[in-house]
Amino acid sequence: MISFEEPLRWDPYFIRCGKEFETFWNSYLLKKNTNILYILGGGFDPRMCIGIYSIFQIKGSGIRDCMLICYDEGSSSPSKEHFMSLDINKAKLKLLIEREPIIRKIQMWSSESDANRRRVGSQKAADIFKQISELEKYDDIIIDISSMPKGVYFPLIIKVLSILDRSHKEQNKTPNLHVIVSEDAELDSRIREIGLDENVNYIPGFSEELNSEATSEVPKVWFPILGEGKLGQLKRIYDHILPDEICPILPSPSSNPRIGDKLLIDYRRLIFDEWRVDTKNIIYSNEKNPFETYRQLIQAIYHYRNALSPLSGCKPVISAVSSKLISLGALLAAYDLKLNKGINVDLVNIEAQGYEIIKPEEDIPDNSQLFTLLLKGEDDDS
Repeated sequence: MISFEEPLRWDPYFIRCGKEFETFWNSYLLKKNTNILYILGGGFDPRMCIGIYSIFQIKGSGIRDCMLICYDEGSSSPSKEHFMSLDINKAKLKLLIEREPIIRKIQMWSSESDANRRRVGSQKAADIFKQISELEKYDDIIIDISSMPKGVYFPLIIKVLSILDRSHKEQNKTPNLHVIVSEDAELDSRIREIGLDENVNYIPGFSEELNSEATSEVPKVWFPILGEGKLGQLKRIYDHILPDEICPILPSPSSNPRIGDKLLIDYRRLIFDEWRVDTKNIIYSNEKNPFETYRQLIQAIYHYRNALSPLSGCKPVISAVSSKLISLGALLAAYDLKLNKGINVDLVNIEAQGYEIIKPEEDIPDNSQLFTLLLKGEDDDS
């Protein structure tokens, strides 16, 4: 029997948004010399430079390095249609930074022919950093996921966090790790995926249990975090997992107070008619607080492992076809369970082959709100 009362890695937790975001970073950067590595994705999303502008305009002392991750999706990617928006974002970035950015290119697909090519972007993202020597000259690492796909920011955050955790055991001080996201539900609803991968992908390091012959008879419990317009992804993930139990996670409360009800209506036939999900299995989680999703997932996984202990526990599987903030909760739960509690979790994802903005960017009002999360800090004893 395992106890949910065991200490959680991120309890208490640190998150700030809106005016509190500005207050925290102004106070933090102006009180001491701080060397920063700011990592962001080079994409067409109009929120790409909002975070770095907010941080770099604060005139504190210390190094201000920027790492720009560029995605090579191949010449046939539908996202190529937005190359002008990408160029505009890069031009904005150039005006915001004093030093030339560190460029890291990620090849999203293997070099084989179309029939044999494999998606390799997640592994390439995990390979951007290999050891602490690449990070130790900085006091703070900031990963801005506003313009990163899940297949990039999931493995990137995991890799940096694991490097810092390993190094923390060997030396007294390691850089702090922050994650920043510019959240705008209205804009997210207008960015649509074009074409889905045929195969389900696993986040590197979180794919041990599902296909293991040694645990083939252990019940599989799936925790899908739901978002709008993801019917295709949900069906393909379900067909790949074939779970014994399903616990959908709905965003509530959220910026749109009706989104939970809307998702239940949109997916009613799938969830209740095809999957036969009991309404008692539905989990509601705060869309704007990933640490709440993190805690609820760990609590639910502990519950199922205990309840199914006569059947050797369960195989937990998490997928997040949802907004970035609530998706981060899934990532933190999988990381804490595996690295700190020895519970393997499969973290699955299905990626799009490109994206489009339904309405021209100039017609989209800027309602974005900046969030900052501290994943490893000076007061972190992990």
